[in-house]
Amino acid sequence: MKTIQYMLACALATITLLAQDGDFIASDSYVVFEASNDAPKATLSFENNSSADINVGSLSLIGAHGDEFNITSDGCSGVTLAADGSCDVEVAFVPKNNGIKNALLEVPYDSKNLYVFLTNDEDTRHNVIKRLSPVVYDINISEQLEGAKTYELKWSLVGYHSDYKAMVVMFDCTGVAEGECGANYSDNEKFLDSGLMNAVSSEPADWSYYDQNATKFDYSYVVNMPAQRANGDDWNATGTDVVVRFYVLSAEDEKNNKASLSLIIPGKLAERYYDTSGRKIEKTMCPSGGCNQ
Repeated sequence: MKTIQYMLACALATITLLAQDGDFIASDSYVVFEASNDAPKATLSFENNSSADINVGSLSLIGAHGDEFNITSDGCSGVTLAADGSCDVEVAFVPKNNGIKNALLEVPYDSKNLYVFLTNDEDTRHNVIKRLSPVVYDINISEQLEGAKTYELKWSLVGYHSDYKAMVVMFDCTGVAEGECGANYSDNEKFLDSGLMNAVSSEPADWSYYDQNATKFDYSYVVNMPAQRANGDDWNATGTDVVVRFYVLSAEDEKNNKASLSLIIPGKLAERYYDTSGRKIEKTMCPSGGCNQ
């Protein structure tokens, strides 16, 4: 019985992944409900990604355990969505007994169907993505950064999502207390923001978790260092600290309009590149004539 259940889960997941055709998309195609005293709930959004109206039919729960999930709020059934329009549905998990429960939320639209896989059994891939965040794996940046000069910053990140966008942000820490500079993306000391960038290349990484392999994504950004400090003053003759922070946004989180995460820098880098929080890279900013230390 356990084998049959597992095979059913895999089959349903396969259907779900093939269901979205780009015109009508769900915020999530795979939802895991964790056990709790109260019926856990999940809100799903459906968006018309086409240029024409989409007519949504009546939603239903199907599969062997369809009666152990409830649609508690339905803003989609019978709705006509204009281009870029969206609607929301809330689903609750109400198991009758213990065990693995799987079902499909079927969303008919026009002459097609979209499916969302519902389960209380997290597969290895989603478990890995949930538990293991991407990290900066390699950084290549000049030891000292001179004002009014141009540098190429290269770095890599390793993660388990299929795709990422990354961003580098720099802060001028002149006169700012240790540990406070660059604590937030919006700090006044910020003088460089690359914006989110696609990787220039990717390849399988050496890291793996059970049977799931990570991917290494490589990034490159040309940094034009300012001739003056963030406040407009000239750089100190002995240089001043620069904090570099990296941010990352997975393709899945971008689709769901979630915020980017600040990347954590792992060990095996020179000591000067990170502090105890793992988020700081100390560099030296020098005047255009070079550092005089």
